Parts: sequence; structure tokens; C-alpha cells
Amino acid sequence: MKLKRLTVKLPASMAATASHDARAIAEAVGQALAKGAQPDGPITIPSHRQRGAVLASQVTSSLKGGRNGG
Repeated sequence: MKLKRLTVKLPASMAATASHDARAIAEAVGQALAKGAQPDGPITIPSHRQRGAVLASQVTSSLKGGRNGG
């Protein structure tokens, strides 16, 4: 599967680390897709002031199938 587009919208409170956090989320999503997970439309995760690595884990667990999703 080739990923054509991934849009990561982070809250303003994460502006200082936005590029690092977005990269962490994108890499986690890419790894999950490589393991067979499938996107099922847009995924929205509330940040609750969590770091990018935690958000990445929450996003990949929201993907369907593969080793990370349901």
C-alpha cells in the first residue's frame, strides 16, 4: 500500500515540538500500515497535553486490522 497523503493536525500547545511530534505520528502510522493495518477514514485523537509518542500509539491503535488495530 502506498500512502498518498497524511494530514496531522496538532493543537497550538504543541507548536514548539510540532515537527518532531508529527514525524513520530507519521512514522508510527507507516509502520502500522506495513504490518497490515488499514485506515478507516479520518482518525481524531484528543491530545490532552500528551507528547507525540503517546499520540502516535493512540493513532496506530485506532487503525483497523494488522497487529495494532481491531
